[in-house]
Amino acid sequence: MVLTTDLIIKIAIIAAAVIGGALVVGGVVRFVKRTARSAEAQVVKEIVNLVSEKGLDYTSEPEHPRLISNMNKIYRPAIERDFPDFDWGEIKRVIEEAIEEKYSNKKDFEITDTVISRYEKSGASRVIITESAADYREGEDTKYIAVQTELSFVNTKKLDSDGNEEPRALTCPRCGAPLTRAANGDVVCEFCETIVVGAKQWQITDIKEK
Repeated sequence: MVLTTDLIIKIAIIAAAVIGGALVVGGVVRFVKRTARSAEAQVVKEIVNLVSEKGLDYTSEPEHPRLISNMNKIYRPAIERDFPDFDWGEIKRVIEEAIEEKYSNKKDFEITDTVISRYEKSGASRVIITESAADYREGEDTKYIAVQTELSFVNTKKLDSDGNEEPRALTCPRCGAPLTRAANGDVVCEFCETIVVGAKQWQITDIKEK
């Protein structure tokens, strides 16, 4: 076989890909299958065989942490302008505790980061969407997931009409049923019993995998 300039370049590129990792070698294998009769393919096969003998697995692709949309720099200032008492550190803690409870049956479940990904305003409604990167063990494998959490704002002050303690009509952000104020001051949903206590007006209304 004559080593032409083009062939040498191809071999150099393939060799670099092999050194780069087993994932790239998997692509080389597919290339070999498509060009199995060519002279270049024979050289590639020799390289792949050499790598295989070294114990590298070029047939499987490892999982990687899921990407999450970190929009804190954009949305957090906007939220804090609308809600001067907004405490992202406390909100983040509550979100992660809720997620950990939801996935408490998973082995070695761990959240690596939680960020604000969206802030929605529609009329009097305010909704914060967050995303959390997490992982857990499943057998010998590590599973990576992205969990999306929705928080809705309930303005408890609107439950009080002018001059008295009678509540106005306000619906639960979770199920849509009417909210009422209990004797102890808590705001309670009549249907699903969601509670808004004191100034804790941001409520988790949905947790799901992205």
